[in-house]
Amino acid sequence: MKNFYLAVPLALAMSACVDNPPTLQVFNAYIPDESCAVNLSGAASGGGNLDLSTSQRYLAGLAVRSGFTLSEVEVNDSPITGEGDATAVYVTHIELVYETQGEGPSLESEVYPTHFAIPSSATSNSLLIIDLLGASATRTLLTQIGPGSTASYTVRIRLIGKTVTGSDVESNEIAYPVTVYNSNFSCQDGYMLEFNGPCGGPGGQDGYPPTCEEIPT
Repeated sequence: MKNFYLAVPLALAMSACVDNPPTLQVFNAYIPDESCAVNLSGAASGGGNLDLSTSQRYLAGLAVRSGFTLSEVEVNDSPITGEGDATAVYVTHIELVYETQGEGPSLESEVYPTHFAIPSSATSNSLLIIDLLGASATRTLLTQIGPGSTASYTVRIRLIGKTVTGSDVESNEIAYPVTVYNSNFSCQDGYMLEFNGPCGGPGGQDGYPPTCEEIPT
């Protein structure tokens, strides 16, 4: 079925207008398991660590929700209705700002594209899994964090998007601490890194230590 949206301008209003909450609300961060699943009712993550010698991605699942509600539009005392989600919010970019804690290379702020729809009909938080290391940050860390080195950062995360009517929206900002290090881990001849980390990647992030498995023949 095709989705059709009314040409009549629809008024959008924030729900629960206490202290003007942002259009997009980011709550807790969670660590996805090997299958990329996240238990949103479980314990949230307050920060993490990453072994750059085995993994170059730090994946976190963000619990997000749209703050938009649809105000009813009436013509001749009759409400106008139409098909489609007129208050859906589409996340189009991830903004990352890195603050170095102590010694370590400085990392430039980054904005990278994504696509994620948050329906207005959702009765619970939606889950958005993102990489907290942008392309530039990854290149810098891989070249400057050598074996035995460690660096810590506070990553400030903000989501940027649009409504179906084209209005720009932004989320609140959350701060997430990440420590990166290089253990110089490697597998012996005939073995390879096992893909036992978050979302099927190699181990090395948080509670997923790197392990090796025999190379299939």
